[in-house]
Amino acid sequence: MVLLWAKKTGSAQVEFKDIDMSGNVDVLDIANVASIAEVSSSRKLKFDLRLCNDYQGLRIVLQMITGAKSLKLCSWFALVFSLWQLTNLPSPSFSCKSLHLQLDFVKWHLPGILNLLRHCPCLENLIVKLTSYAESTFQNILSSMVDAPVQCLTHHLKTVEVAGLVMEKQVIQFLEYLLGHSIVLKKMKILGKKEIYGPNGPKYDMAHEYEERLMTAPKASASAELNPSDVFP
Repeated sequence: MVLLWAKKTGSAQVEFKDIDMSGNVDVLDIANVASIAEVSSSRKLKFDLRLCNDYQGLRIVLQMITGAKSLKLCSWFALVFSLWQLTNLPSPSFSCKSLHLQLDFVKWHLPGILNLLRHCPCLENLIVKLTSYAESTFQNILSSMVDAPVQCLTHHLKTVEVAGLVMEKQVIQFLEYLLGHSIVLKKMKILGKKEIYGPNGPKYDMAHEYEERLMTAPKASASAELNPSDVFP
């Protein structure tokens, strides 16, 4: 079961759409699609490959919200976009200027995040909240992907905020990728969990090592601001 919340422009009204993606979707009609300003998604079940093989059904749902100015997507949708990226299935393009991802992070989210960035060409603000993190012993998955230009990174992405379990190896690799490719980036804000990465936390030393690594990482934008005090608010 996928839950979508659609908020309309100029109104406090919120429409609730409860969509069962395990069945066939023949017709889905969301009234006045052009007026939708913000869409949020939630799916609490674990990712199941069998349940996301309805490619056409998912495209029908997503096509209805391509005009939303703000998208808030859960882990499940990020993994769907990973699947489409890795199996060369085309994804719909979105006109959103703000993308908010809430992830129980595993490395297989990375292809989906990059796929989303490629299909949000006007994106200006990226917010990622990491509620859990699973380390992988495999190679950096970013290095195995084609380093093709991403339009939003080249022309539009100005702010990045990453919060939660951020000072971890594969998250740092992703942030280094953003710093190295976001040409008009103004600010990257990192809000790590103080009880984990702070002076009394179990990963304090590792966090400072990663902090130094980010501060010295190559930056595509000369004006990109990365304040080390943001890491431990």
